[in-house]
Amino acid sequence: MDLRKRRSQEKLQLALAEHLQNKTIDEITIGELTKTAGVSRQTFYSNFDSKQSILLSRIETLFERSWAKSESLIQSTDIGRAEFVEFCIRNLLEECEKERTLMRAAFTGQAGIQCLSLLKKLVSRLISERVLVQFNNNLGPQQLDTISDFYAGGVIGTVQGWLLDESRSKDIDDVAAKIGRLIPYGLDGYLKKLDS
Repeated sequence: MDLRKRRSQEKLQLALAEHLQNKTIDEITIGELTKTAGVSRQTFYSNFDSKQSILLSRIETLFERSWAKSESLIQSTDIGRAEFVEFCIRNLLEECEKERTLMRAAFTGQAGIQCLSLLKKLVSRLISERVLVQFNNNLGPQQLDTISDFYAGGVIGTVQGWLLDESRSKDIDDVAAKIGRLIPYGLDGYLKKLDS
């Protein structure tokens, strides 16, 4: 992608983030976005096909940053399961926190299903690659998909709940630590760890 195209996309993403501070994505017009971004309507449509696609491209960038931070630990056997999950979830939540307004819009608007799909893809990737290392490739592709889907569903629900929490009572470290205990140990192990 050329530099000019990337700059136009970034301007539109930032314009959308600015407008989302005061309006829902449905209330924002393409005209408002292009005016704020300082680009033409033609530039908008040569880069994106909708406001939701701006949102999804930004979310994908955030998720890729989270993946890049976590990827280095996938092969490491020096870090335990709970610590690995906690580290990855903290990376994910920190990236989401940087653009919380955008993330909230993504999870609650028309782009919600696609955003959830992107998050599922990221979490499944983390889990499946770590499982391959941890269990020496003993699981088949279907088993790995089932495990990844199961955990991805739990993480998605937790991230969504954290993003939509109006009181902001859920601290990133606390949410990451809880998921870090729950995923490797299951509910019984999680409850036993809380008791000890």
